Amino acid sequence: MKMSNTKGIVSIYVKPGCKGNARFKEALKTAGYNVQTTSIIDKKWEEPALKNFFGDQAIHDCVNERAPALTKGEIKVDQLSEEELLQAMIADPILIKRPLVFFRGRYACGMNNELVNELLYGDETTEEDKKVSACENDHCA
Repeated sequence: MKMSNTKGIVSIYVKPGCKGNARFKEALKTAGYNVQTTSIIDKKWEEPALKNFFGDQAIHDCVNERAPALTKGEIKVDQLSEEELLQAMIADPILIKRPLVFFRGRYACGMNNELVNELLYGDETTEEDKKVSACENDHCA
């Protein structure tokens, strides 16, 4: 049996069609990882699983600020408790900041965190590197 020359399998939850998430996936592949991609929207989230990705971050820091419900003013994040916001995210996963990342027992939410930096850049992370995969387009809400 031939062993694959890979650094391991990274699981990511993304919004299908998001160009920023696609760039992130390609960057992971270029860095030597196999990538398992799942739609963040189609996943049936439960509170404990979602909280794993948030780690020590406040739930309010894990919000997709471009989510249509926020940009249209349908949801006022600053008026919700953490529990109310978590339940809103479970009901409408587009509210969750992407990507969600899992690698070897470690979880992360979004692009600006230690796990993502280690996966993409190892110990040589620069501020310029951190900008590579954020999606700034409204189509990716």
